[in-house]
Amino acid sequence: MRSGLRLGAVAALALVALPATGRAQGLYLQGGGAAHLSMGGASTATPVDAIGALYWNPAAIGRLGRSEVAVGGAFLFPNIHFDSAAPSFSGSTRSDNGVGIASDLGIVWQPEDNRLTYGLGLTSLGGGGVNFPGTFANPSLSGIGPLGNVQGPIWSNIGLLQLTPTAAYKVTDRFTFGFGPTVSVAFTGFDPAYFGGADDANGDGVGTFPTGTHSRPFWGGGVRAGLVYSVTDRVDVGFGYTSPQWFETWKYYARDELGRPRTLFLTATLPAIYSWGVGYRPTDKLLLSADLRYFAYGSTDLFGTPLKDGGLGWRDVFAVALGSRYQVTDRAALSLGYVYNDNPIPSVGTLFNVQGPAVIQHTLAVGTTVNLTDSTAASLGYAYGFPNTITGPVREAVGVGTKLTAELQQLTFTLQFKFGGCGRKAVTPAEYGCGPAGPAAADPARAGG
Repeated sequence: MRSGLRLGAVAALALVALPATGRAQGLYLQGGGAAHLSMGGASTATPVDAIGALYWNPAAIGRLGRSEVAVGGAFLFPNIHFDSAAPSFSGSTRSDNGVGIASDLGIVWQPEDNRLTYGLGLTSLGGGGVNFPGTFANPSLSGIGPLGNVQGPIWSNIGLLQLTPTAAYKVTDRFTFGFGPTVSVAFTGFDPAYFGGADDANGDGVGTFPTGTHSRPFWGGGVRAGLVYSVTDRVDVGFGYTSPQWFETWKYYARDELGRPRTLFLTATLPAIYSWGVGYRPTDKLLLSADLRYFAYGSTDLFGTPLKDGGLGWRDVFAVALGSRYQVTDRAALSLGYVYNDNPIPSVGTLFNVQGPAVIQHTLAVGTTVNLTDSTAASLGYAYGFPNTITGPVREAVGVGTKLTAELQQLTFTLQFKFGGCGRKAVTPAEYGCGPAGPAAADPARAGG
C-alpha cells in the first residue's frame, strides 16, 4: 500500500506542476502573441512576425524578409472543474485560477547584403497553476481524501521561460539553415508537494504531504536546428528540431509534521520537439500554412517515466496546426487558425494522474493585424480552447473515480516594429510596408517574389 501511495503522490505533479493556462500540446502553448497564435502557431515554414519566426524553427528567421522587433502576450482565462465520486458521496470543484498572463519577445536582425540573419527570442512556454480549495463536498478535496492522507486544498504556481539565441544562414537563394542553443528556466511552487510523499511524524495515523514553496529558479537548456526550402516562389517547406531540455535537479525546502526540516528533490526534462511545416501563397494577399509537430514526452524524466517507477506515464503526442491570413487592404489583414493535439495523459491511472490539466485538444483562433505606419503594426486576437474531459478510476482506492474538465480563453496582442530594407521573401508586400507606401516604391525589385 505504501508503494501505491508513493506512485499516486508522485503522479500528483500532473495536476499541480502543469500550468492551468497552458494545457495544449502537453506543456506547451500553441503560439505567442496575436499575430502568431491567430495563425494557429503554424510558422515552421512561413512566419508572419519575429515571434513566430523564432518559435518552432530557427531557420524561419531567414524567411521573415526584414529586421523586426515583436512584443506579444496574452491574458488567459482558464475554466477547470475537478469531480470525484466515492461510495458515500460525490462532488465537483472549480479551480480558482483568476486571470493568467503570458508574454513573448522576438528580435530578428537581417543585415543588408548578408547571408546571415540573427535572432533572439524570449518565450513563455507556459504559465499559471491550479487553486482547488479544500471542501467537504468533494471526496478528493475533503481534508482526508480517499488515500487516507491529507490532500486538499491543492495549489501550484509555475512559469516556464525559454531564451533562444538564433542564427540562420542562407545557403542558396532557396535554402536556409538555422541553429542555436536554448536556455530554459522554471519557476515552481506546490502546496502540497505530493512528490515528496506523505509523512506521519506525529504518529496520529494520518499522513500529511509537505509543501514545496521554498525554492529558487531552476535552469536548463538544449539546442535547436532547422531548415527552410523554397520549392517555388510561392511554396515553402520547413523542418525544426528542439532537443530535450535538461534541467538541474529541482529542490525544495520543507518540514515534516513535527516541524523538522526536509529537503525534496525532483528530476524533470522537457521533451524533444519535431516540427514539419508548409507555407503556400496562392496570391499576394493570401497566405496558407500548416504544421505537424511531434512531442516526445515518452522519453522524458518524470513525465515519461512509467507509473510503476514513480513517474506520470505520459505518451508521445502529435499536434496539427492550420493557419490562414488574408490581406484585406494595404493596412489590414485577417487571420484564422486551428490546432488539434493528442492528449498525452493515459485515461486509466491513479487519482492524480487523471487530474493533469493537459487535456484540451481543439483550439480555434482569430485575429487582425493593422499597419499603423509603414514600420509599425498592431495585432489583436482571440483563441478558444474547447472544453474537454478525461475520467479514470483511483486504483489505490476501490470505488473512487475522478473527472477533470477544462477549457481556456485567451485575449492576445502583438506589437511589431519593422525596420531596414524589404527582403526578397516578405510574406506579402503590403504587410511589410513594401507596397506603394513602402520602401519598394523606390525599388520594386525589393518587394519580393
